[in-house]
Amino acid sequence: MRMKRLFAVMLAAIMMMTCVSVASAASSPSKPSASFKTASVAMPNFVYNAKSQKVNGKVKVKVKTSYGYVTLKEGTHYKLVYTAGKNAGTYKVSIVGIGAYKGTSVTKTYKIAKAGNKVTVKNYKTSYKASSLKKKATTFTLKTKGVGTKTYKASVPSKLKKYISVSKKGKVTLKKGAKKGTYKIVVKCAGSKNYKSGSKTITIKVK
Repeated sequence: MRMKRLFAVMLAAIMMMTCVSVASAASSPSKPSASFKTASVAMPNFVYNAKSQKVNGKVKVKVKTSYGYVTLKEGTHYKLVYTAGKNAGTYKVSIVGIGAYKGTSVTKTYKIAKAGNKVTVKNYKTSYKASSLKKKATTFTLKTKGVGTKTYKASVPSKLKKYISVSKKGKVTLKKGAKKGTYKIVVKCAGSKNYKSGSKTITIKVK
């Protein structure tokens, strides 16, 4: 009888130890991979907006652990060390492990792309009567807004080229006797370190 009781006590003790071991394994933190350099890191990209642009809250880090791939949390598993970029270009960000991931890090980059260059052109009429140009030329200077050096070029059929001239500063002359047709002027703005180049084509018809 005593042997049975002793056996029952030993069996109960073994079961309790097994349960504690399983619970301990289930509650233990996921073991990090050997290095963040093997992690999957998704970095955001930006477009220039004249402001410093931060990546905090926009980086996604996944590491392979003993329980599969795990998405880490900024501030809990890693911190970001970098200087926020403002101008268009490429910037480095160090992802440094903290907590259970202390001791591993990796450096990635994010980009700020150039912004679009909106070109607007004013101070011109879209049409003229050929009869009004028969005896007298007309001259006007285009007013252009856009980023970068501005250039102007007439784009017309060869038979109309002699009836239009455009200066480097955008002064347009429809010459005396200009024939009926479509006269186009291509206006370009070269852009800058933060803006792409841009262009706009205006159309003037002589009817």
